[in-house]
Amino acid sequence: MKIVIRAGGIGTRLWPMSRADNPKQFQNIIGSKSMLRNTYERIAPLLDKPGDLFISVNRKFKDRAKKEIPEIENNNIIIETDTRNTGPAMCLEVCYLEKLCGPGEVIASLPADDYISDNEAFGSLLLTTENFILNNPDYILTPAIIPAYPDTGYTYFKSGKKLHRNGEEAIYWVAGVVEKPNYEYCQELIKTGVYYSHTGMYLWQLKHIANLFKIHQKEMYKTCQAVVELISDKKDLKKAQELYGELEKITVETAITNKIDKIAMSVSNKIGWSDLGKWHIIKRILSENEEDNVIKGEVEISDSVNNLIYCAQDKKIIVVNDINNLAIIDTKDALFISSLKGSADVKKAVEKLKKEGKNNYL
Repeated sequence: MKIVIRAGGIGTRLWPMSRADNPKQFQNIIGSKSMLRNTYERIAPLLDKPGDLFISVNRKFKDRAKKEIPEIENNNIIIETDTRNTGPAMCLEVCYLEKLCGPGEVIASLPADDYISDNEAFGSLLLTTENFILNNPDYILTPAIIPAYPDTGYTYFKSGKKLHRNGEEAIYWVAGVVEKPNYEYCQELIKTGVYYSHTGMYLWQLKHIANLFKIHQKEMYKTCQAVVELISDKKDLKKAQELYGELEKITVETAITNKIDKIAMSVSNKIGWSDLGKWHIIKRILSENEEDNVIKGEVEISDSVNNLIYCAQDKKIIVVNDINNLAIIDTKDALFISSLKGSADVKKAVEKLKKEGKNNYL
């Protein structure tokens, strides 16, 4: 199995910590290590050799990715010349891998910003998924997680026919998809016990996914092939950027998986998962109880519950009193204050700043 860590995003919903010049995956927002490094250490035991690891990253962060994961081979860094969402990014990834890997190779494409509660169980699930694909190469598999709480920002898969069972692990055909339901509907879905959270992880046979791109995204595939050739041979990086930048920003779900029937999910009862992309999720992961306050940096707090407060400045203190359910994120040039519940809407504020030309804050 070859494993690709996708580290090309910006992480807008973790603004103002995550910026265009310092994305979240390179920061230690949780713990002492960066998200990218944590992801590598989680999957490292699954690698037979260093050459089985790839990283997909924006070209301006190539050196930084290498610094975070010095174990990566230089030729295994996939360069994205622009940010075009997961559809083009994963098509580029496939075209790059076709030059270096055999067509029957199983590829695991994983985000760099996931939180996993049980790394050993996660590794076991990936190996179970790999074995299923080796025997069923016409399937695309996505690890999915039993939702612990309602989250309207996620996509949910309905489990259909059971395709495989191994103790606490199972593989189901995906019988239905619900994208970002409202809170009440989300609660109903979870109560049924047959809906699972989509993690954004994918495993597939290289030849199969390449053929799917050729069928469903013919022009995208041709463009990504051309971009890979230009980048690999260092012929014309400017032309590569122009070509890739012309691709439509679409998700891999819109591009491929929503168009096919043979998609399945692998699940485990032992794995807790979260996408480390929203402040309220950061708060949930770092607090033992909902009423706990989570603080980072120089913060004094009294008579307050259920707050997330980050002070990312030296020689500054944040003092709060009698506040509840807030996210307060203070950096050297931007301060974000929101209810925890609505903190994911920071993306709207970022879009407004962009429209107003205040790119120096982004």
